[in-house]
Amino acid sequence: MYDHQTRSLWSHITGEAIQGPLKGKKLKSLASMPQIAWKTWRFNYPETRVLSVPTKGGMQESRSQDVYADYHASQRAGVSGMEYTDDRLPNKSLVIGVQVPAKDGTTQFRAYPLTHFTETAVINDTLGEVPLLIFHDKASFATAVFTRNVAEEVRTFSPKDRHFVEDDTGTRWNLITGEATSGKENGTRLERLPAVNIYWFAWARYYPETSIYH
Repeated sequence: MYDHQTRSLWSHITGEAIQGPLKGKKLKSLASMPQIAWKTWRFNYPETRVLSVPTKGGMQESRSQDVYADYHASQRAGVSGMEYTDDRLPNKSLVIGVQVPAKDGTTQFRAYPLTHFTETAVINDTLGEVPLLIFHDKASFATAVFTRNVAEEVRTFSPKDRHFVEDDTGTRWNLITGEATSGKENGTRLERLPAVNIYWFAWARYYPETSIYH
């Protein structure tokens, strides 16, 4: 992607300007909830405003077809024609890419293959010194990553109803909002961390030092 003011080119994976006057600058990554049913989002965030993007003809852009369907179904990896050789996973394996800062100033990276979420929607893990809750709903493709720190304690979470989990104190949490909906933590929110649903070859290409959750 490029910005209109300086025409610098930016990586949409790292957020870093790779060419142009702003080369080396980095955008701030924000935590988000990708690909979730509108009715679910509207229920949790009824005040939401909707972005409408008109086309030149005045009609709304159609999202009924995925223009990348052929690419997703193929074995092609990227557009550069380069070979990708990190064979720890197949190139087109879908993973959740997570990165967290370490105390020594470095960054820890980990890939969570979506195949781990066939039987469960949540994984309790620790990356570096950060306890993590990884959530993925295979039906809606909704993904969220939170820290497991609550009131200066590290909690362990188990899946309950869809989009909800319960921690080891019996507190129930909504993983769309990250908010506790019962118990003494009612109204408290978990800290949400940036994460991305991405092909393995792209994640490993940018972050070759990444570990893989097993």
